[in-house]
Amino acid sequence: MLFKLRRVKLYLGLILGLTLLFCFVSSIAEAHRPAFPDGLNKSANTAFQLDDIDISQAIYQVLDEEEQVWLSFYPEQSSTQVAIIQLGIPVLEETKSFRPKVALISPSLEKIDLPFEIPAGFGAIVYESEDGNAIREFHEPFTNTKSWILIEDQFEIVENGIHYVVIFSDTNQSGKFWFATGTKEVFDFSARSELNENISKVKSFHLPSVVLPTSTKVPRKDISKQTDTASESDEQKLESNERNYFKSTNGYLIGGVVVLIIVMVFVRRRFT
Repeated sequence: MLFKLRRVKLYLGLILGLTLLFCFVSSIAEAHRPAFPDGLNKSANTAFQLDDIDISQAIYQVLDEEEQVWLSFYPEQSSTQVAIIQLGIPVLEETKSFRPKVALISPSLEKIDLPFEIPAGFGAIVYESEDGNAIREFHEPFTNTKSWILIEDQFEIVENGIHYVVIFSDTNQSGKFWFATGTKEVFDFSARSELNENISKVKSFHLPSVVLPTSTKVPRKDISKQTDTASESDEQKLESNERNYFKSTNGYLIGGVVVLIIVMVFVRRRFT
């Protein structure tokens, strides 16, 4: 009886392990939770509200000329006292000179000169990419996209109440960007259709707004060369990358099943 109980526990443990592997692989592409605001968040009154800032999340949006993108969060909705500030842009010819800035607006900060109005009683601190700091190229393997990370910093929160994050350009540049915050990865049982949609949106975001006639390279001063070529159409690259992602995901699942079967066969032979 004891032997059978131990064997049942072993089988249950293996099944649980495989289930967790499946959940991890299926949702890992959404570990940095994506969001795509409607573009109306151009003032404090229409700011797009972030989730708990301890949760890893990324906002994908376009900054238009002479406008700002406003995000907001409430520190009391989170257990962290540090807001991660990370700003990136897709690796594209059209963005190689795009240098947006980030203003964190809080009632605990002193008022400074900004090229836009902020709510009364609030101050700000500005984060920007500096010439002395190398811009890091980042490859996201699950969506197979590349970005230049312009800003990586953090803000220590000392007061509750609404805070704002504003992405802006004091030279009126426009372009694509993503803003990320949080470190805690929260996995969920997302529907396959939702996962597919998010992957497609992120991939599309990293494609050129205008298809260039020839491939281009970015001079290697503080950033790496752009590796995209014009040999494939944008749709072909998108479909190819999606197939590669799901091939990789299915490979993990098939491998896990094979390992589970081998272990179960070994256990059966061992104890029969």
